[in-house]
Amino acid sequence: MNIQVAAVCSAAEQQDDVRGQVKAFASRKILRFLDAVSYGPFAAVAAVYRRNPVCPPEDVALYTVSGWDGDMPDQPFPTDGSRDEYARLSRHILEDANPTGWLRMLSNNALCQVSIVEGFRGPNAHFVGDADALAQALAAAAYDLRTGAAKLALVVAYDVAETDRNNPSDRAPSTAAAISLTAAEDGPDVLPRLFELVDAVAGERRTALEALELVLPIGVRS
Repeated sequence: MNIQVAAVCSAAEQQDDVRGQVKAFASRKILRFLDAVSYGPFAAVAAVYRRNPVCPPEDVALYTVSGWDGDMPDQPFPTDGSRDEYARLSRHILEDANPTGWLRMLSNNALCQVSIVEGFRGPNAHFVGDADALAQALAAAAYDLRTGAAKLALVVAYDVAETDRNNPSDRAPSTAAAISLTAAEDGPDVLPRLFELVDAVAGERRTALEALELVLPIGVRS
């Protein structure tokens, strides 16, 4: 069974108002659960699926990859392990915190919210890492397609600017790119070429987003 590209969505498509793009797909209720860091991947997922929805959403697998880790800039967590720090954390959780705030800062939040909106019910996971993590996501997507666990697999990479890497989720706008993969009995198999390109830049410490942007032209040509 050969892996083929169904559609792509490049980061360049998000150069304008990415929040406006999200609003075109999401209700006001869903928008309450999204911070700036989730806008990019949410918009890319919705766009790449709707560009060529080769199957119902319940048969779609979704994998997101990013070097941004929502736990890193979270200030309410204890820093020195003291009793006062834990007391401050307890007050924050029980008295001060907005319940949706914890969800918005999670690195897999975009995956969760867009799955609710689009109705995706296939396998899913979020990978934190660089180009090597993207390769793992592509491998998982290919496995789902070849075993029949999904009929379409979306792989989305997103990242924030270096200057925003230590910012919390509401002040870390992201950019994303996406590729959707499907399987067929005949036709060319793009998976070896995808892995070849990703492996070539993995040693250069490229981000997952940079690596995915390099392989998107394969989808454009196919």
